[in-house]
Amino acid sequence: MALTKTTKLQAVNTLLSNIGQAPTITLDTTNPQVSMAERVLDEVSNDVQAEGWVFNSEPGYPFHPDKETEYINIPDSVLRIDAPRGVMLDVVVRNQRLYDRIVHTDKWKCSQYLDVIWNLPWDDIPESCKQYILIRAANLFAMRATGSTEVAQYSEREEANARAALMEYETQQGDYSIFSNGQGMNPLRSYQPLDTLWRF
Repeated sequence: MALTKTTKLQAVNTLLSNIGQAPTITLDTTNPQVSMAERVLDEVSNDVQAEGWVFNSEPGYPFHPDKETEYINIPDSVLRIDAPRGVMLDVVVRNQRLYDRIVHTDKWKCSQYLDVIWNLPWDDIPESCKQYILIRAANLFAMRATGSTEVAQYSEREEANARAALMEYETQQGDYSIFSNGQGMNPLRSYQPLDTLWRF
């Protein structure tokens, strides 16, 4: 039998069942417990994805300035953004726009290629990451909904195992090694005499 991916509705129902609440058939509801469960799930998903994983990281992503305002508007789905290593650029996001901390401006004449960490929607998250988010969210929701730390149904070992499964996915998909990063580039430079010897 084929395994199906965990939907957001299923995840919310897991959070509800964790405190003995009946499942819901839709997320579009005025039930405060359902709304709270969905908010907690989104909160934990945001926190986990902000760590930066191979599935939501994108190096050298192009951002183009508006032709009239010269602003580079940053989407809400961007969790972190930074200039690639070795590029003389110090950028942050201010007022939802890309800001240069060195030149002190948010005006840009040309496109910028930056390393981005995205906040992906639930359906685009790998299953191993969903399970880790689900376990963390279930315990957090249980504590918030009941006000007790004794209601958590998932143990520290279960959370650690879910984290380990996510890390296994990360290392397999990232193709990391001591000789190259996930983009196939070698971050280590071997010794070369010209680095230390100057000939006149």
